[in-house]
Amino acid sequence: MIIENIHFNLLEIPTNPPRASSKETSDGRKDSITTLIASIKTNDGLEGIGYAYSLQGAGKAMYWTGRELLEPIMIGENALNHERLFHKVYWRTQTIGRTGLVPQVYSALDMALWDLKGKKAGLPVHKMLGGARESCNAYISHTGWQWMTVGQIMDQTKPFLDQGVMGLKVKVGNNPNQDIERISFLREQLGEEVWLAVDANEKYDLGTALAMGRFFQDEVGVGWFEEPISCENQSGYTQLANTLDIPIASGEMLFSQKEFEAYICTNSMDVAQPDITRLGGITPFLKTLALCEAKHIPVAPHLMPEIAVHLACAFNQITSVEYMPWMEPLFLNYPKLTAGKLRPIEGPGWGLELNPDALKKYSAPTS
Repeated sequence: MIIENIHFNLLEIPTNPPRASSKETSDGRKDSITTLIASIKTNDGLEGIGYAYSLQGAGKAMYWTGRELLEPIMIGENALNHERLFHKVYWRTQTIGRTGLVPQVYSALDMALWDLKGKKAGLPVHKMLGGARESCNAYISHTGWQWMTVGQIMDQTKPFLDQGVMGLKVKVGNNPNQDIERISFLREQLGEEVWLAVDANEKYDLGTALAMGRFFQDEVGVGWFEEPISCENQSGYTQLANTLDIPIASGEMLFSQKEFEAYICTNSMDVAQPDITRLGGITPFLKTLALCEAKHIPVAPHLMPEIAVHLACAFNQITSVEYMPWMEPLFLNYPKLTAGKLRPIEGPGWGLELNPDALKKYSAPTS
């Protein structure tokens, strides 16, 4: 399976519903997802697909990092040698990108390699990796943006709750007093039986996070408190995780296995949320998963449900998938919720097939 050709597509995919209000957009918050598609073709006629995304733009930098830096390193290599390729790319690019842009772009290529493995084996990735279950728990997270009223959240979320999903996650962090009022009202509307998590996206300081954490655990009853403070304040996470009774969820902003190891060794997280793109692909994700398993830390991957569902169905350590279907317009097929559970597509590899019309519709300039 020699890599003969790599093709990239750069896209801007609008979020639905929008992740940003008009005011937030005017302040610089994007309401589209910069997405880099990587297609790898091998000499035996197989093609694997993967993607990387960014919430802050930099699409041209992603595209040309793939084209000019990573593609030449991979052409002529055996596509089955994912470990060799991961380390080859790491050492060839170490002085310019041990974390950040380079592994983020490489994640699309690594994902395509795993798609090729499944297609070569004639198996979906979740069966090839472990086959722990046929479906997994899912929670909704695209119906609880900061700009939404409680009424809008309820209207957007109810169809999913009626299907039996485990619950929803909503954003907090702009104003503690408003957060208290809003989350209290939302809990009242949902009832006590619905699983509810909160996500501050690193916006609180440590003192505020401790106070809000006590409120969320004592007055609301939340499933977890996600990203309460900056990921760079690891000691703060250690304090939060060891002071509060509610689980502290974090990890989406950690960009390497080593960063996760530091958090895990200091008991700084109760729920791990690795992001496949930011880690550099499936290959480092699996090693991070093993670290979490050794310490009995449950894992709930950040975003990318069409890929994460395979991982959740492969490994028992992954307890839930974040249902944020941003990429659904890209594909002719997509994992479906059935009785509140998410099932992977049963075709070989990821089972995903790109929609040619979407590639044209959402195409973004590369120069």
